[in-house]
Amino acid sequence: MADKADGQGRGKAGRPSALQPSQEGQVAAVWMDKCLVWRPDGEWVCTWRGKLRGRPLPVVGDRVTFQPLDGEAGEISAIHPRSSELSRSVAHRGRGGQHSRVQVLAANVAQVVIVAALHDPPFRTGLVYRLLVTTRLADLAPLLCITKCDLDTGGEYARLADQFGDLGIPVLGTRQDRAASLEPLLAALAGRISILVGHSGVGKTSLLNALTDQRMRVAEVGFFKDRGRHTTSTARMIPLQGGGMAIDAPGIREFGLQHIDPQTLAGHFPGFGPYQGRCRFRDCRHLSENGCAVREALAAGQLREAHYSAYQRLLADEDV
Repeated sequence: MADKADGQGRGKAGRPSALQPSQEGQVAAVWMDKCLVWRPDGEWVCTWRGKLRGRPLPVVGDRVTFQPLDGEAGEISAIHPRSSELSRSVAHRGRGGQHSRVQVLAANVAQVVIVAALHDPPFRTGLVYRLLVTTRLADLAPLLCITKCDLDTGGEYARLADQFGDLGIPVLGTRQDRAASLEPLLAALAGRISILVGHSGVGKTSLLNALTDQRMRVAEVGFFKDRGRHTTSTARMIPLQGGGMAIDAPGIREFGLQHIDPQTLAGHFPGFGPYQGRCRFRDCRHLSENGCAVREALAAGQLREAHYSAYQRLLADEDV
């Protein structure tokens, strides 16, 4: 596909052979200086040249207007306003030392599927809570998909499903040895744009291979601090068998919340909703303040200790 253009969005002669009407599509993948734009009738490798100078660059999920050129090449002329963004803080080294910057992972998604393996690599609650906070801030629907449930050694899936189901979010389990276990996930993905996010090696690519007609490379799971190694190197949006689109995000080793201030974290942490606005102090961080409704609910057994402990760790910017 990409070999029909010279990588600059032009034909072999360096100019479009004929001006075609502008079209609208959706960004399906982004590379250094170009992106793949998807439409039901085809895909185009597009550049943006100077047309977007001074504006945010496209991310996967963006709706764009583009000018088709020769073959399957094109040039983006406009990015439409986004209905949603899923963002994280990432470490960035610059002048004066290391600091964090905000990275938009995807735009215009309706659902965030948090993919975590029961084992191999081990289940880590930190990413789950971080993503639940982020989805609440972005007003997105969360879903927890726990993979490799065939490795359950004694009620671990049931315990996790109870812990996170207590927050009112759907929890689904899949097994590598049972194809029927994918049916509830396919139904949950149908008719909407979802992004699948998780640590490397948890099985996101394997899930999508089973849910789509496209085959993506699956690497043997390796480990870097027990979190696996990257199989997917760039986010990719893929049509699903049952309708809808799924964005396969690269396996992540960190999902920073440095762009969220402590007060916002306290106001959007999952499980705290019923007690918001009931604390004695409006700026309560739910730590040692008198009259804290969250801590009173914890003492009364109305709030799980696991949720509150995770909140304390995230407030201290630690993993869980």
